[in-house]
Amino acid sequence: MLGVSHATSGAALGLAVAGFAPRWVEMDPSAGTVLTFAAVCAGAALLPDLDHPSSVATRRFSVASWLACHVVRPLSGFVYDLTKGRRDTGKGTHRGLTHTVAAAVLLGLAVNLASARWGTPVLVGTLFVCLALAIKGLDALVPGPPSLVIAGGLTYAVEEFVPGGTAGTAGWLGTAVALGMVVHSIGDAITESGAPLLWPIRIRRRSWYPVGTPRPLRFRTGGRVEAWVVAPALTVATFLLAMYVVPGVAPLLLDLRAEVERLLGRV
Repeated sequence: MLGVSHATSGAALGLAVAGFAPRWVEMDPSAGTVLTFAAVCAGAALLPDLDHPSSVATRRFSVASWLACHVVRPLSGFVYDLTKGRRDTGKGTHRGLTHTVAAAVLLGLAVNLASARWGTPVLVGTLFVCLALAIKGLDALVPGPPSLVIAGGLTYAVEEFVPGGTAGTAGWLGTAVALGMVVHSIGDAITESGAPLLWPIRIRRRSWYPVGTPRPLRFRTGGRVEAWVVAPALTVATFLLAMYVVPGVAPLLLDLRAEVERLLGRV
């Protein structure tokens, strides 16, 4: 799927989880907690494509992401060769290890443990990286200054000015990383190629079975269905969720509406 679809699907899922899950245990999440979780989930939704040299994730951080790609890609191929079933074909270097639930869970656990142990540096660093990825994925909608500059400014704003900052996500921010990676792979699963979500479970003598929707329901990556239906629907859903679950947003919008109506009434 396109970067826009991945980023917005991750953002929508992050908003839903961070906005509603704490309330199930009778906790009220801060605006900073919800926004941090959603932003990380949105950016992490582009991470699986680190196994492709031309992807947004690979090109975003220059040398750093290039090096990451040249570690992830051969590692994915090595694990593929080591675990492939009799009917598995291909190299496993793209839509391989990073497109599995197992890899998402392991990385998420690592971030959870690191954020619980070291706190703010890990939280802020994760937010910055994922914001930069999410912004780059939305270039078609939000063109402008380099995403690293915007991500730096937004990270500082969340930590310093948004109530709660990033602190409320310590110990569970990795969940956003895992969910973002999984939602990316599910998005790929509904395109023509599918994704090996359930590795290493063997299905039809294949460890890397490309899970997907029925063939007639799949669509081409970057095609009209994604550009004109999927991406706009996800974008609208993200804005509506933000209005509903981020504390302080709805009252702010209502005050803004009242002010606009007041000004128009003077004209």
